[in-house]
Amino acid sequence: MAASYAEKKVRVPFGSAPVKKGYLGKAVKRKIQLFCLLVIGLMLAPVVFAQDSDVSLLKERIINLQNIYPLGIRTLIACSKVTDYGFYEPLPDNKVKAGDVIFFYFEPQNPSTKKTAGSYEIWLTQDMVVLTEQQQEVFKKENAVEIHYQTRSPRLDIYGVNQLTLTDIPPGRYIFKAILHDKIKGEAASATWAFVVVR
Repeated sequence: MAASYAEKKVRVPFGSAPVKKGYLGKAVKRKIQLFCLLVIGLMLAPVVFAQDSDVSLLKERIINLQNIYPLGIRTLIACSKVTDYGFYEPLPDNKVKAGDVIFFYFEPQNPSTKKTAGSYEIWLTQDMVVLTEQQQEVFKKENAVEIHYQTRSPRLDIYGVNQLTLTDIPPGRYIFKAILHDKIKGEAASATWAFVVVR
């Protein structure tokens, strides 16, 4: 009976071990696979580097625009808990009790970035003030928060947190005021949150 196609031998040089037709050794297959991966990697590398370069250029443009435009406070939210940038639990309403602890999450708008010798610096401080409805000052703390970054790449995810404990404050209507100072730009900005202290 004739041998099946898969079992037919092919001629090999004298002294070599016979191999089946269509068969390649595992070592040869592995070398081919590694070669293919190397070629694909070399083809994709310029794309990856180009994307990294595009992102870096975009960050540079953003900080250049932030340096031009005036300082502001994009977000000021009263919270029961703050975890990280963009992660917080806002209070359900603006009613609080004496003795409550309130966290204020805020995001600066257009903070200035100082570029020197391959480093990027952002330097902000924030004062917090509590006023009555008639604008009388009840509480003030200067430099309650300091945000000072010196990094090797631009920092865009900037946020801060104030902690306010309402001790010995009578019931009534009040205003929390956050005053942000940019130490590099020499500007200030503020935002407010009106609240009611209940029994």
